[in-house]
Amino acid sequence: MKITIKGVKYDRNKMRKTRILLGDSRVRAAIPKTVMLTTNNLRNMLRAYGMVYVKPNVGALGNGVMRTRKLKSGGYEWRYKLMKRKVSTVAQLYRLIRQHKLGGSYIVQRGIHMMKYNGRSFDLRVMTQRVHPHGSFVITGMLARVAAKGKVVTNGSKGATIHTTRQVFKSKLSNSGAISLERKVAILGLRIARRYAVAYPRCIELGLDIAVDNKRRAWLLEVNTTPQITPFRKLKDLTMYRRILAYR
Repeated sequence: MKITIKGVKYDRNKMRKTRILLGDSRVRAAIPKTVMLTTNNLRNMLRAYGMVYVKPNVGALGNGVMRTRKLKSGGYEWRYKLMKRKVSTVAQLYRLIRQHKLGGSYIVQRGIHMMKYNGRSFDLRVMTQRVHPHGSFVITGMLARVAAKGKVVTNGSKGATIHTTRQVFKSKLSNSGAISLERKVAILGLRIARRYAVAYPRCIELGLDIAVDNKRRAWLLEVNTTPQITPFRKLKDLTMYRRILAYR
């Protein structure tokens, strides 16, 4: 599925976007293993990683996203919205996913054990923009989205709260450590944007969903070609929001 904005065509297919980014070795290292949903792929991913996210291949706003994990006691846990189930086999788990999935194909993505803020997982929304297709990308905004209690997604539309990256990082790190981690995320974000623009030269804006795990490693969860910037309006300081609008 492709959409057109101001004459620029964007592909919303997550697997195709992933394949584009795999062409850069440094970006590749930050992409969690992602495969199409089948019973065998689900079984193999759970065997390899213990926890996976199951997502629509074409989707937005966290709709349809589920999380499953292998339990130490045996069997599997499935979570979707505020629902939670336990099943004994992958076949039962797959049937449960099929019952609740939206239309279209789904992907299975390696689960990342994200850093937490006040006991809740968070990820980052990183805005990369440029004024015109021949310009250089810059980071115009970066914030943290903290998941609502009981939710497996961090989208604002699903009740996540919005914070500055410095605030959430400093709950785990020193001020200098927080600054260093922000810089690492920014460098990754710019590299992702430049790689994506190889396939889509007229691309001038991307919203990147990036997670940081407990070992402070940054992971790309998703590339958004038509990103919502409303979360930036929820920060007390609107400097980033105004900068994003200026580039738009």
